[in-house]
Amino acid sequence: MIERYLGNKSSIINHIMKEVDKLCNKGDYVCDIFSGTLSVSINLKKSGYRVISNDINRFSYCFGRSHLIANNIPKIDFESLGIDYNLYAENAIAKVKLIEKGVGYNFLNDKKEENSYVDLIVLLTYLDSISEKDIDPEHRKSFFFDYYTEEGKYSKFVSQRGSEGNRKFFTPSNGSKIDLYLNKIREWHKNNLLLDDLYYLLLSTISESVEKVSNTQGTFHDFPRTKYDSRAFKKLELRAPKFDNILSDIDGHILGKERDSMEFIKEVPSHKLLYIDPPYNFRQYTSYYFMLNLICDYCEIPDLNKYFNEVKYVRGQNMDKNFISSFCKNSEFISSLQKLIENADTEWIVMSYFNGRNHKSATAGDKGTILNELEQFFQTDLFESNSLKIKPIKRKNYQSYGGHKALEVNELLYIVKKRMKDEMV
Repeated sequence: MIERYLGNKSSIINHIMKEVDKLCNKGDYVCDIFSGTLSVSINLKKSGYRVISNDINRFSYCFGRSHLIANNIPKIDFESLGIDYNLYAENAIAKVKLIEKGVGYNFLNDKKEENSYVDLIVLLTYLDSISEKDIDPEHRKSFFFDYYTEEGKYSKFVSQRGSEGNRKFFTPSNGSKIDLYLNKIREWHKNNLLLDDLYYLLLSTISESVEKVSNTQGTFHDFPRTKYDSRAFKKLELRAPKFDNILSDIDGHILGKERDSMEFIKEVPSHKLLYIDPPYNFRQYTSYYFMLNLICDYCEIPDLNKYFNEVKYVRGQNMDKNFISSFCKNSEFISSLQKLIENADTEWIVMSYFNGRNHKSATAGDKGTILNELEQFFQTDLFESNSLKIKPIKRKNYQSYGGHKALEVNELLYIVKKRMKDEMV
């Protein structure tokens, strides 16, 4: 999954699941209303819950389609895609044989799944080997190279402070590789050659692989202006996901498509528990992760020239789908939280809150204020009396800028039972 993501809950997922398991039975619906990278949603699926997942970001929807909704390794019709399977099969089989069967790869003990995984490796190996001549002339574009590498002819920027330079989100070679991947998939998609499961898996695989070699230190809101992050020099290659957490016989999951969670929650059916990991800082995630959204949107953008002609700012974002969350505003955080929970048809609430620096605790002296506000809020008539529990979990906080040492902080879990409607005064 995406590792360099603000608020990623991978480091505390076992603590979250422990609390969910206390309150829910296997098969219950659990709603992950700000799903982000889906680290919580996928673990809920793995643990036997039916999951309701939503996020405003396009890349989150793609991961939801390929990792949550899908329960199988997708089938691949190599003939329709114009791929000579035999050219890549031997190498793919050798790669899979070298994989140590363990966490994430236990599915390879099933011969049928192993064969399907070999097919996927063949497809990814093909995409890693293509050049422009393998793409229909109509789809030979170079937007990622041109706009997001320092050698690109449209990568020049002028900041609000007047500094100038060229964008360098990727090395030129990796930028060109992204163009090849997406242009070929766009060609297949336009010709209706990809079933949805495979289409979304390819987009999420590219997103995850690109994140590993991007010249960023946390988000795509900016990049090191004078140098490259060491990870950026790695050669971009497509990484097939581990399927242990994807393969499942449990269906019935529900996925929102880039919905405002404040609106989506009104349509969510009755569920046992609502997990809330809100964006409680000033950063707008559609801006900070616009590059991943662009990758997942690329094949469906009607007019690519028009789209890229309208990119703005140092980062080069097209603002058409930018979203401003009320949770990111100091004055609206508590009221937004209240509206969200009021509209949720749920029994239990589990909310994560990071007690470090954020929009509600900009200075050390303000930290206690939001924590007091939250404790008071969770003791209002919206919730059952004396049901609130607050559990601190120690974790390391890694900031996105260079030279910053990791700080030990508490991730607070607020666990509380919602009062039934007929009990409310």
